[in-house]
Amino acid sequence: MRHYLLLLLLLLYTFVPAQVGAQALPERPAKRPKIGLVLSGGGAKGMAHIGFLKVLEEAGIRPDYVTGTSMGSLVGALYALGYSASEIEQIALEQDWEMLLSNQVPLSQIAFEEKEYYSRYLLELPVNGTRISFPSGLIEGQALNNLLIRLTRGAHSTQDFRKLPIPFACVATDMVTGQKVVLQQGFLPEALRASMAIPTVFTPIKLDGRLLVDGGLVQNFPVQEAIDMGADFVIGVNVGGGLEPEQNLKTMLDVLVQATFFTSASNLESEKKKTDLLIDVLPYLEGYKTSSFTDTEKIIEIGESVARQYEDSLRSLATYFNSFREPMHEPDLGTLQDSVLLNQILISGSKTTPKRILRRRLRLRENEPTTVSTIENRIEVLYGTGHFNKVSYALVPADSGYHLQVNLEDGALGALKTAVYYDSENRAGATVNLTRRNLLWQGSRFVAEVDLGQNIRSDVNYLKYMGYRYHLAAKLGSQYYKTDLPLFNDNGNKIAILQRNSNTATLGWQTTTNNTWTLGQQMEYKLSRLYPQVAGQMNIDTLTVDINHLEQLKVRNWSLSTFFRHNNLDRQVYPTRGWRTEALGSYFFGNRFSVRARPEHAELEESMGSKHYDAYFRVALHANGFVPLRKNLSLLLRQGLVMYTNNDLPIGEESLVGGYTSMLPNMVEFRAAEPFAYSADNLLYAGLGVQVALRRKLYLQLNSTLMDTGLLHGYRTLRGKTTRLGYSATLGYLTPFGPVTAGIAHEDKSDWRGFISLGFRLPW
Repeated sequence: MRHYLLLLLLLLYTFVPAQVGAQALPERPAKRPKIGLVLSGGGAKGMAHIGFLKVLEEAGIRPDYVTGTSMGSLVGALYALGYSASEIEQIALEQDWEMLLSNQVPLSQIAFEEKEYYSRYLLELPVNGTRISFPSGLIEGQALNNLLIRLTRGAHSTQDFRKLPIPFACVATDMVTGQKVVLQQGFLPEALRASMAIPTVFTPIKLDGRLLVDGGLVQNFPVQEAIDMGADFVIGVNVGGGLEPEQNLKTMLDVLVQATFFTSASNLESEKKKTDLLIDVLPYLEGYKTSSFTDTEKIIEIGESVARQYEDSLRSLATYFNSFREPMHEPDLGTLQDSVLLNQILISGSKTTPKRILRRRLRLRENEPTTVSTIENRIEVLYGTGHFNKVSYALVPADSGYHLQVNLEDGALGALKTAVYYDSENRAGATVNLTRRNLLWQGSRFVAEVDLGQNIRSDVNYLKYMGYRYHLAAKLGSQYYKTDLPLFNDNGNKIAILQRNSNTATLGWQTTTNNTWTLGQQMEYKLSRLYPQVAGQMNIDTLTVDINHLEQLKVRNWSLSTFFRHNNLDRQVYPTRGWRTEALGSYFFGNRFSVRARPEHAELEESMGSKHYDAYFRVALHANGFVPLRKNLSLLLRQGLVMYTNNDLPIGEESLVGGYTSMLPNMVEFRAAEPFAYSADNLLYAGLGVQVALRRKLYLQLNSTLMDTGLLHGYRTLRGKTTRLGYSATLGYLTPFGPVTAGIAHEDKSDWRGFISLGFRLPW
């Protein structure tokens, strides 16, 4: 009856001539009917809500209540806070949704000692004690949390959502009972995150003792909730479609997701009937999925286009509602300050990390002004230590400024990580990593990682933070490499293959005060054993030796190194900005070389004996840069040098040149040649190229690289030449299972080389 009376009054007001209407109709009551706006869930399709809001604003309608589910809750909350439709559109278009809907934060925010292990694995499982478990969701959503907190910072002190500029409510689902939970109180970013927590995709959110997930499971179109808040006239925008047709149920995950939305689908039609004006955008979104965030702009346009079909009705409604003496609701976002004065910094939630360390990582001072972007940056840095599942914050108004409340959720003390890969140079393999924190001592990290494949690598290290504020770290480690080392003559012919097994023990220290650079020193003892695999002749100490007569070559040395490393790349694979640089000075001493001949060639072992090499210095500088020129275009810069003070080097200790990826610490990538194609002492190289993002996740790299041994007066040449120039073209696509790369490379008077790789495999 309520709906019919309102519609009758609207029709009379619209179609009766103005003068007649003024005489015939009684005076309008002072109290205006309350308007409720309902926005459904729908993932990326929920961006259509923004297009509708633009038309709603133009028509002159301002709702009194807003309710939403999932993506509808996010758009609705921003509108309830006082953001205009155009401001919400700008926010949506500016976001990197791939980053937001992931567990990632920019690589530049990750603690330096954690960078080499970050975002390299296909699967990461928490380990508590000896028990391996599975996470409750694939995505914790730290980046999304940061966005929600930043956008809602004007309401951090508002616990009652009915006191927002427009009263607001959103819907979540209790994971334990399966019941609908209407969220009207609490910390707004957490409520929105709960309403958007798609089961198995996002981790659930704990609020008031309940484990909450996406409200779309039970109430994707919360019309009744708007009526319960007091709405007399409900405008509903639906972009969610109940159940998928049979042809779309192709995988086990499709079936699982379908089953979880049975309840929501069953009440969708009944909720639609409760609306007074229904705008059903779903039929116009065919071909778009809940994950189509790359089509945000098009989906917004579709929402606006559909809303235009109702523009006359909306304007008539606006005229009707404006006829009351009570004006429509006018929300005010107020001023969102970009700079705030921090009175106090309050930290809670962590049982494993001392607060003094947390404050040191935050590097924020009390009673000093700071910017919101700085706060968010430091929150990401704290998350980047790898100690926490989630780090959130709230700015709570105080007398003369704000209190910063930082809330932490400790992660599991251990993690088991795995990845698989294939590439045409190293063949198929798998990486297994076990990381354990606070082992033996608090403030420590233990890593055991192994690459299993044609070329085997293992890395075991123990890092202990030192000092009152953990500004230094001591590191003890052991590395093992097994590779096939081919030997070539000056004509490019392969004369022998040695299997090289190298063990290195390391003890050192490094700074931990900055996420983008570190300075340190280390001492190493290295033992390499080389076993002949393919017979041939090679020169050893001016003697020409048939490699088939030897069983083993052994190289041992000590080294003391000082290093500076810098890395502010935005991600591990196909970064678009930043630099990765290294300056390393090493002093090698105790260099010994010996051979073991086969029993029938004992005289060869006696004649060669054991040799001691003079101590020498090695200086290495490497820099790789990605300089953004345009949104989808980056300039690639590469330069470096390696210099030795002695040209008489043990086999395998020189600079090894070639290959698409570096497989050894002393290897320099040169895509135009096969791995280990050249060996050099003093080497200078420079590269220039471009990287183009052809489309989302698809990258094309064009590179040229110059290698030179003459400018630094190297004793060894690149197979008789002092200069080599190579070109390469690489096409790469980022998938959830790791990057897929295919490339070709060429140098003068050589054949073209092809390369292909799949999965998470990074240079050593």
